[in-house]
Amino acid sequence: MGDSAKSAEETYLAYKECLAQNNRPRAGLNLMVAAIMGYLPAQAELGYKYLNGILFPKDYTQAMRWLSAAAEKEDTDSVVNLAIMYMYGYGTKTDGPKAVSLLEKAIAADYPAAGRFMGLCFEKGIGVEKNFEKAAEWYRWAAEKGDAGAACLLGDAYENGRGVSADKAEAVRWYETAAAADCEEAATAKEALARLKGNVQSRA
Repeated sequence: MGDSAKSAEETYLAYKECLAQNNRPRAGLNLMVAAIMGYLPAQAELGYKYLNGILFPKDYTQAMRWLSAAAEKEDTDSVVNLAIMYMYGYGTKTDGPKAVSLLEKAIAADYPAAGRFMGLCFEKGIGVEKNFEKAAEWYRWAAEKGDAGAACLLGDAYENGRGVSADKAEAVRWYETAAAADCEEAATAKEALARLKGNVQSRA
């Protein structure tokens, strides 16, 4: 590892240490410096934080800048986050075909979350023709690979018979999978389970 690469990595590690100490200003500075030095994990993380308003104020222009830099270096997580920006027009014009192209790239790398968002593209008709059956297929693909968000969406599809035959027991099964995960969709899954459990016997 060259001196500059080593220095960038050390700066990124300093960011992690400052974050653990709750020294947010110093953490943010170190993350920014490591990203400017071209350190891929820092670029990916900085883009994500700007996208979601974490550690820094939400800034879609900066999110696009850093996620694009990381995506060009084949960081799959950044590829998906970039696709989300194009899906919903965050800081850019909505570009469904571009989002789908990026998601296809991440799916080729076997990245589960990409399947979830591909499913959403088919469900909402973003960059592709609306197709609930294909949406459910992609939710299943991602859920079976461990994506809890996709499991929640698949549970919703089964609950409402959207793209699959309505099946409350299957809905419960996938909601339970999502509820057991440490993710933002877990709360939604738990609410759905509370709604359904009185009518459906859960499958062990």
